Amino acid sequence: MLFNIAFGRMFLNQSIHKYFLAALLLGVFSPLYATHIVGGEITYNCLGNNQYEITLSVYRDCYNGLPDFDQPAIIGIYKADWTLFKKDTIRIDERSDKLPIVLNNPCLTDPPDVCVHRAIYNKIINLPYSPGGYHIVYQRCCRNLLIRNLPDPLNTGISYTATISEEAQLACNNAAVFNSWPPVAICIHEPVNFDHGATDPDGDSLVYRLCTPLNGPDSLTPVPNPPFAGPYEELVWLDPPYNLGNLLGGQPLSIDPQTGFMTGIPNMIGNFVVGVCVDEYRGDTLLSTTRRDFQFNVADCGKPTAAWFVPGPVCNTTSVQFQNLSTAASSYRWYFDWPNDPDNFSASFASTHVYPDTGWYTVALIVNPGTPCADTAVQQIHLTNSYIDAAAQTAFPDCDQNGLLIQGLDFTADTVFGVMSWFWTLRLPNGNQLSSSQQNPVFDVNLPGDYQLRLIAKSNNGCRDTAVFTFNAPIPPLNLLAQEWAICQGDTIALFPQADTLYDYIWTPGLTLVDSTIANPLAFPTASTLYTVTASGNGPCVRMGDVWVEVIDPGALVATASPDTIYQGQSSQLNAILPAPAQFNWSPDYGLNETDTSNPVATPFQTTTYTVDAVLSGGCVLGDSVRVVVLIPICEEPFLFFPTGFSPNGDGANDALKPEGRFIESVYWVIYNRWGEKIFETTSPEEAWDGTYKGQPLPPETFGYYIRVNCIGGAIWEKKGNVSLLR
Repeated sequence: MLFNIAFGRMFLNQSIHKYFLAALLLGVFSPLYATHIVGGEITYNCLGNNQYEITLSVYRDCYNGLPDFDQPAIIGIYKADWTLFKKDTIRIDERSDKLPIVLNNPCLTDPPDVCVHRAIYNKIINLPYSPGGYHIVYQRCCRNLLIRNLPDPLNTGISYTATISEEAQLACNNAAVFNSWPPVAICIHEPVNFDHGATDPDGDSLVYRLCTPLNGPDSLTPVPNPPFAGPYEELVWLDPPYNLGNLLGGQPLSIDPQTGFMTGIPNMIGNFVVGVCVDEYRGDTLLSTTRRDFQFNVADCGKPTAAWFVPGPVCNTTSVQFQNLSTAASSYRWYFDWPNDPDNFSASFASTHVYPDTGWYTVALIVNPGTPCADTAVQQIHLTNSYIDAAAQTAFPDCDQNGLLIQGLDFTADTVFGVMSWFWTLRLPNGNQLSSSQQNPVFDVNLPGDYQLRLIAKSNNGCRDTAVFTFNAPIPPLNLLAQEWAICQGDTIALFPQADTLYDYIWTPGLTLVDSTIANPLAFPTASTLYTVTASGNGPCVRMGDVWVEVIDPGALVATASPDTIYQGQSSQLNAILPAPAQFNWSPDYGLNETDTSNPVATPFQTTTYTVDAVLSGGCVLGDSVRVVVLIPICEEPFLFFPTGFSPNGDGANDALKPEGRFIESVYWVIYNRWGEKIFETTSPEEAWDGTYKGQPLPPETFGYYIRVNCIGGAIWEKKGNVSLLR
């Protein structure tokens, strides 16, 4: 499995790596399950006298893949009709610990986290002439989890095959062998341009084509012994968008049928399975097909790019700090006055330069100078003096029930170059912002509180100046007005504790208020009342708001329990019913899942009276109580019953055997025949025995039983005896 992008590595770590590590630590990870297959192929040479040299090449991911190569590998040799001729083992003859990453463009950098090992297996096998020929097969599971063009790669295996046809046997033919393995990594947006040609020792004609690899075993049987018989199904592509005509996106892969030269330009980072077949013809006769599949690992290889930035123009200073934005570079050279002063340069990553005077200067940055991978970024910078002075004020031209209008008034001046543009931002009390590029903008707001107005003014020479100030919007803060209060009969309540006393207030109705013209009047209603307040003054805004005061009868709180009688181990739903919001507290806390809610669940072990207090928003307290009766379940006969006989004859009466009882929490029971053989067993209180064994009805007979019941409350009842099956 090859992971050459940050996303792939992160996804593996989060989705399967922890599983693999934990499984290894626990000793439950099967060494046969694999996530390492990258590609491979089988070829053969005819040595004469029915002797064939079989060569198996297998490639694995050595960065994240598990496990190592099979040693030995198991191959199957099948006749033309897929009957097994023999199975055999084949051992590694040559091993490469790591294949090099070769990129066509010297300006590209090797992608990280890519490692591929190769193993070549070799064995000479005697294959006597067989009509139709032979199939040589190696199978393994599984592929890379992050392969993009397969729907379920982690459960998809490989089947590498070589077919020695009847004609190939008679001619002592040798298979065509690919000259080179495809590149370990290729780069996104870079041409592939790979010679996938093969060599045929017999000089036969070779025809190349892209082909779909063969599927193999899944993760349940990762190493079949012997390999499964064919024919084998081809892989299923994740289509759309991937198929044989579009294996990795971008400019599709193609292969020259005569030369095997492969071209294409990928446009997607990731891992992609590719299959290539070379057909070997002698005249018009197809002698053999060499089938290879492999994995293209597309990565961002990082071309060096020069880039830099200076916020321009540079005003009121001749010292300029340059910000280096270059990528994939190892060395740098800055020219601060190019090409007028080539000796004025710096080799640092980022640089600050002091110029002799204001004016226009050309700056050049070269990355990787003196190499074929050099890149240059050239820009002009302007050093000038600033004469702009930003200034602003606010006005409040209007206000209605929907909002206050805030106008920004610009008083910016630049006596030399003039003002070119304005950018205003108004930060609201809740942190949100409004913006405008008008000279004198108007903002519509409705939140009381502190605001910040910022103006950035720009001169015609590009210099900027900023003016910032804060103010309080003259909006009466009725958003702080409580919507509802609840008080007990005879109590009083202050209607607006958070009122701003800078405003004028009128409250109605005023009959039950101590003073209807103050910000926070004291109310003493005898019945539930809706109070309306009008706030004005200190600006153009007039606001109205309402406060509902609910007057609660002392007996309004009702505590209930459903059910109010339970058995030990059961629960009752408590409820505190009150026509107003309140804070609740239940006591005692014994058996309660919560104590500060209106509806806790009670599971007491004995009869308990629960009391609830409700604190209203006005501060007064109401109370009530409810009693939950707890009965002790009787865990014995006749409250528990196990029949002594049943008749499974389909007449609707006593057709099945099962225990009965209202206090059963869990159960285990078992039935034995006269020889002590267990014929039925269950731990389900609802499961019954229908008088059958292994799907067959049993004849009338007496059977032994044992039953153990765990009752609600913890008591245990056990019994054993005989039960009669009647027909």
